[in-house]
Amino acid sequence: MKKVFFLLFILCSITKVGYAHYFSESYSSWNIVDNKISATFTILKLEATRVLQIDSFQKIAEEKKLSEGEVFLEYFKPRIAVLNLGKKCIIEKQAALVAGKEEYHTIEFTYLCDASNSIKIINNVLFDIAQSHVHLSRIKKDNQIFEKALFYNDQTILLDELNKNEETTFLSNLSNFIYSGLLHILTGLDHLIFLIGLFILVNSLKQLLLVITGFTIGHSITLALVALDIVMPNTLMIEALIGFTILFIGAEYMIRDKESSNATLGILIAILVFVGFSSIFLEISISLITIIALILVTVGYFGMIESIENSGFFRVIITSLFGLIHGFGFGAFLFNSEFNQSNILSALFGFNLGVEIGQIIFLLFLIGITTFLVKIMSSEKYEYLMKTSMILVSSLGFYWFIQRLYF
Repeated sequence: MKKVFFLLFILCSITKVGYAHYFSESYSSWNIVDNKISATFTILKLEATRVLQIDSFQKIAEEKKLSEGEVFLEYFKPRIAVLNLGKKCIIEKQAALVAGKEEYHTIEFTYLCDASNSIKIINNVLFDIAQSHVHLSRIKKDNQIFEKALFYNDQTILLDELNKNEETTFLSNLSNFIYSGLLHILTGLDHLIFLIGLFILVNSLKQLLLVITGFTIGHSITLALVALDIVMPNTLMIEALIGFTILFIGAEYMIRDKESSNATLGILIAILVFVGFSSIFLEISISLITIIALILVTVGYFGMIESIENSGFFRVIITSLFGLIHGFGFGAFLFNSEFNQSNILSALFGFNLGVEIGQIIFLLFLIGITTFLVKIMSSEKYEYLMKTSMILVSSLGFYWFIQRLYF
């Protein structure tokens, strides 16, 4: 029972260091008619809170008593510009928050330029906070549609070049999204923590490869379904469920200890029951039906793995299901971008390839670290380190699950 109380202490002690988003993205659409350029910029509200990491904007929020959306608008305005022949275009309509999708901030603004040719759009929004940020732009001019993904190393849109290089869009997007997928893994704290949890939980390299493959298949399926507009997820719920998948992995490791298995399962069910009751009275992003489904899956899964000797098959199944959840994150990103079919395919393939490369790099790093630790530590100390690490994994999962639902 001491281990259970220690786990509860850690769960209640997680602080701001655990704050992380699954992926950093934003979208914009531009409509050019003669010399008038109208634009709409969209970003997930949760994602926009990254701005509050900057001390100066925290100060602005406190002094001017601004809402999170208004603070983001203050950050946004100086980081967007439109130029014509190197000269800044006039702002006809100042950037302002408008009504849009409930989970998103929507900003509209308009520029007037001297001419409609040689247009250059500069977008530095969030790249100074998250280097893995990706922005997807859709530009309409003279009944033509151009699309471009912006990255940390490329934050400008040259309309003339888009027109000339339209045939190379697939290959350029492919390489950019490979880079994006790689950064997504190596800078995405919640995904890395999930991989650490799997690595500690699974004893053999063969089994680890199976569960990682199952996770990748699940991730790829939902990414494609959402990107191709077949399924539309609740983004905030998915963010919270990613936290739950991490907590679930930690709970499975703790249940190996027969002395505290019932208590561990009880804590996990109690958390879900609490969230289920609160969903009745509070407006949170997860429904009571979803919580009931999670409870049934949790009880059923842990009941099966305790009653059978070879639980590897069921672990692959549950990890694949968790891959389905994780895959909604980037899939929602592509869905909201409204990219055309060919660019979606290049993004899907490139991003998944980047993810796989990133996962392999990180797993090789973990193998190297643990191999070194096994050589220099006694088996008792190594086992204690793994248990402590898994408690931290569970704590972060709990924190993200609750924080993304209520805050």
